[in-house]
Formats: sequence, C-alpha cells, structure tokens
Amino acid sequence: MRSTPSIRTAIIERPLAYQMRRLAAARTSESGLQILTLPQMASRLAGGFTYPVTAEQMEPGIQAALDEGGFAELDHVRQLPGMTRAVARALRKAWDADIDLAEIEGERVHDLALIEQRMKARLPSAAMTRRDLRNAALARIDHAAALLGPMRIERLSYVAPVWRPLVNALSHVVAVAWEVPDGADTAWFEGVVELLAKPEPAAGWVRVSCADPHHEVIEALRWVRELISTGRAKPSDIAIATASTAAWDDHFFALARDAGVRMYFSHGIPALSTRDGQRCAALADVLLRGLSNERVRRLVSLCLGQGCAVDRLPENWLSALPRGATLPTLVDWQRALEAAKRNLPTFDTGNTLIPFLALLAKGPIGAAEAADALLRGHSLRIWQAATRTAPAHALELTLRQTRLPDETDAGDSVVWCPAADLAAAPRPWVRLLGLTSHAWLCGHRRCRERGAGVVAQPPQYARRSRRSEPASGAKHCGAQPVAGAHTRACFQ
Repeated sequence: MRSTPSIRTAIIERPLAYQMRRLAAARTSESGLQILTLPQMASRLAGGFTYPVTAEQMEPGIQAALDEGGFAELDHVRQLPGMTRAVARALRKAWDADIDLAEIEGERVHDLALIEQRMKARLPSAAMTRRDLRNAALARIDHAAALLGPMRIERLSYVAPVWRPLVNALSHVVAVAWEVPDGADTAWFEGVVELLAKPEPAAGWVRVSCADPHHEVIEALRWVRELISTGRAKPSDIAIATASTAAWDDHFFALARDAGVRMYFSHGIPALSTRDGQRCAALADVLLRGLSNERVRRLVSLCLGQGCAVDRLPENWLSALPRGATLPTLVDWQRALEAAKRNLPTFDTGNTLIPFLALLAKGPIGAAEAADALLRGHSLRIWQAATRTAPAHALELTLRQTRLPDETDAGDSVVWCPAADLAAAPRPWVRLLGLTSHAWLCGHRRCRERGAGVVAQPPQYARRSRRSEPASGAKHCGAQPVAGAHTRACFQ
C-alpha cells in the first residue's frame, strides 16, 4: 500500500514564479507540495476560509470611507481623481511595514487610520488585512506542522516586515529554509539561510543601440527568432525584461504575433488589446466625447450579440442613416431618424432607439447605467475595475491602465515581464530593455539585489545626463544577452 506523501510548502512571489514552480513540480512529480505566497501561507495557517483583502473589496470600502468625510487634513482632497488608489497604496505600504496607524501621532495619519477603520468595517468577515491575517496565523502556529510541513522560501530577495514575526515563529515549529540571493537582508531571519550560487557569464558584454522602443522590440524579436531557429535555446529558456514595461507593451503585443513568437506577459495584457476592452473603450468614447455617427456605429458593432440593449434595437436602423452625417446631438439624431422614416415608410424606430440614444447622451453622469445596459461578462468587469478607483470622467486614463491576466502558458513561451518578476524566476537567456532609462536608475540595495537575480554579472554604468546619452542602448553577455534603451542605468 502506497504511503501518503508528507506535506511541504514552497514560498514564492510573482505570477511568473508561480507558473514556473508549478511546472517544475509537475515535471518532477513532487506530490504533497504546496506552492504559496506569504499571504496565502498565512491564510492557510489562519484557517476559517480567511484570505487577504483584494483590491475589488478594498477600493469600494475606501471610496465609501472617503465619502463620509470628517477628516482633519484630507477633507479638501478626498473627492479628487485617484484619491482612492493613493489611499489604498498608502495603506498597503503601512501594512507591509507592520505599522499600526492608530499608534502614530499626526492629523494625516489619524485620517488614514480612520479610513482604515471604516474600510475594515465594510469587509466580509473572512477578508483580512495583512497585519490581521498575520496575527490570526500566529494564533494558530501550533497547527503549522500539519498544515504547512517543512517550508522553503525560494528566491525571495526581500520579506516585508509584516511577515517576519510569522516566519520566525514558524522556524521554531517546522524546518524553514530561505534560498536567498547574495546581499539580501537576512539578519532578522532565525531559520536556515541558503545562498544561491552565482553563475558565471559565458562571455563579455556587447552593446546594441536602438532608436526608440519600437526599434528595440523589433531587435529583441529578431534575437529571439535567431535563438530558437538555430536551436541554441527553447522559448521556455528566453526572457525579455525591463524595469517598467509600459513603453514597450503595445509594440510587443502587436509584433510578437506577426513574428510568430509565442509570448507570455507576466504582468498582464492591456485590456484595450482585447475585444472586451474595446467595447469599454467605445462606450467611454461616446460618453466622454458625445454622440456622433461614427462613435455610435462603432459601439453598436462591438456590442451586438451580447444580449444587451443593442440587440433589442430595430434591425438595420443604422443603414437608413446617411454615413456622412455627423449627428453630434440627440436632436440631430431624432431629426435624421424622422427623415429616414419619411424616405423609407417601412423603417421603424421602435420604442427602444430614442431611449438608447438618450442614455448615451447623458455623458459621464450616466456611465453606470450605460454600462449595465450595454456591457456583459468580461467587458462589464473591466468597466467596473476602471471606475472603481477614479470617476467616470477619467475613464480614458483608467481603461488604458487596466490589465488582464495573460492566459498563455509561461512554461512553453518567451516571457516579457518586469525585472522583479524575472528575478523571482530567472531564465538562462535574458534580454534587458531600457538599461539607460530612469526606471533603472536607483542606488537602493533592493534594486542591486534584484539586478543580481536577473543576470549573472550586472553591467557597470556611469550616471550621465539625458543630453549626453545616446537615444538607446543595449547590452548582452554570452549566454545571457541583455539590452537597454534611453537615458540612464541602474546596477551600479
């Protein structure tokens, strides 16, 4: 009779590391292995179906807390666009630093503590902030051997202070080992520290210069195709990374498919690159810029077939309207529809067409009503995520920033990711973009640790001004090519 495998836990961070660790466990038939992040580990130990509070729960609670008012310093800015997101970011940083806001003096901190208190009162009973989740897990530390077993922290260069008491408490109950890159802060850790071995680079660095991000993406994809076509590397061995991906995302999304390269976006794909995102964009375009023949036609063509208000409109009603007419107001639409009915007696506007156009004519104040009438499924979720952190008047900006999880399998794809994701799950062939941009320019110790986790030997750059720097630059090192662009560099 086969014995049940003993349970053990691997702690990782970042989506790419999660996918790759699961793939490695499947290939080696690791039965009984739990692959968790630190918050998930705390939830598992705390029990009772507890889980870390999500942005979908946190941000509406913060918005409701701000709407109540009664603040000492934040009252005059609480209705500004982006305030919800800024407060959520501040609270997360306070929780990660293990700071009790109620114990700190200062009017602004007291305002944050009040928002936190109001937000927590609106959360489901199972949803917990990180500090509360940590405390709940500490209360059940005696169950760690049965729930977690031996624990191994893999490739984390930094553990937030909020989790350190829990990790140290676990080290006295179960075996806890930390596989850590050189230079990480481990002075607080009471378990076993295992330093990662430093691989030696196969060759020296070679500089590649590019004119702009579009040019960099083309060169990066040429490099990928060369590696794969010559058999030097498989797609799962290749990664392209940068400190901040925004400047390259759209180019990679468009050009990777044309180049026949299967690519995984670890930080998610832009919502506007999907049809669901385009439905949201078309609706936002009408609400923010007003009615027009072209905008309404685009919205109708994208929303047909969803079982929404567009499907209840008269058939072929747009074909009866002149395409050249701009129709910028509801009155112009009514006049054009009446003219179409006179010229074509069989044309019927029905009882839904004018109310549909009147709904769109409300503008941003009717955003919620319009979304409920026209969007379904993923489109509606994208819209709700975009309007959760900013008012409807900022839809154009928030939709552009909204991202969706990439459904591509990272285990058989080239990876495009932030450098932080790559440091948690490194690959033998790496190309770094934007090495001379401001995003890489940081002297902080954690940045140097992250750089050491991405490449075997980070390049040494001198700080230079934007005016004296070439438009773009790239570096690559033997079996670990590295590329960069724009003005400055990190890894000093």
